[in-house]
Amino acid sequence: MNIQENVDIKNYSTLKVGGVFRYFVTIKKKEDLPSLYAIAQSDVRYKSIPIFILGGGSNSIFSDGVLNVIATKIDIKGFEVIKEDAEYAEIRAGAGEIWDELVGKTVEMSLSGLESLSAIPGVVGATPVQNVGAYGAEVKDSIIEVEVFDTFDKTIKYLSNNDCKFGYRDSIFKGEAKGRYIITSVVYRLSKLSPKIPKYPDTERYFKEKNITNPNVKDVRDAIIFIRSNKLPNPKDIPNVGSFFKNPIISKDIADQILINYPNAKFFPIDERNTKIPAGWLIENAGLKGKSFGKVAVYDKNALVLINTGGATKEDIIKTKNEIIKIVQDKFGIILEQEP
Repeated sequence: MNIQENVDIKNYSTLKVGGVFRYFVTIKKKEDLPSLYAIAQSDVRYKSIPIFILGGGSNSIFSDGVLNVIATKIDIKGFEVIKEDAEYAEIRAGAGEIWDELVGKTVEMSLSGLESLSAIPGVVGATPVQNVGAYGAEVKDSIIEVEVFDTFDKTIKYLSNNDCKFGYRDSIFKGEAKGRYIITSVVYRLSKLSPKIPKYPDTERYFKEKNITNPNVKDVRDAIIFIRSNKLPNPKDIPNVGSFFKNPIISKDIADQILINYPNAKFFPIDERNTKIPAGWLIENAGLKGKSFGKVAVYDKNALVLINTGGATKEDIIKTKNEIIKIVQDKFGIILEQEP
């Protein structure tokens, strides 16, 4: 097991922000995890230094300077069909698989369930943590089981969908069990039936323009990739972590008050009492789309995205975030919550 020292964080951050990891190791098989913890506990060099689990670095903001951690890059691969019938197939994917490559594989197999989550950066193991979602779909809708390494007793365990306590951009891995489990693989149940057009203005407009009324799974994936490419910057070209703020869920009464002044706004009712408002809409209508805050800016094609325009530090990111939150709160009375 090769534990490196003083590794540049920027190489593992799509936002290109951060200093160096004091220690860094790559894990390619789950059987190495007990050994890592044994070394961390027995070797005097690593005692009292926490192990930090690193995915694709596409939803994290790192501090500057030296982070006194053993950064552990989970690179466990694997893809297999474990169960199948006439209508469904269950697949298992290693936590280190690139997420969008997994989505592409399932689409090639004409399996529906993940296609609306196309073109999202990151790795498989990170998606249950965040309960990644887009265009009306969330990974919780397809997850059957999450295999984890329990750092408490150093054993492999299997968590059901219910065990994961999924919520909006939330799960047990971010809450009560934060830091306890290391995800090693995920099992998804996917459909062989034709997908429906996601009920979002962009997707509905796309298929109307293409004159497609009954898309197949590849059609939906192509649509999502096209739409996202025109809205979200590729982190390889423009450093970012995708959507920076969660879409707030507010009372219907407050949403109705906003609609008096913005009657054409597109909000999304959750139930009789609650409505989801796009955070990007709030930021844009607060006059911040494309606004520069120095080394950080609001992306000019999507107000939900903050970009590193060159040499930004963590403090630059935090300062910009706080200014945006204050401006939106002053205008709409809604407090935005950061997503990464």
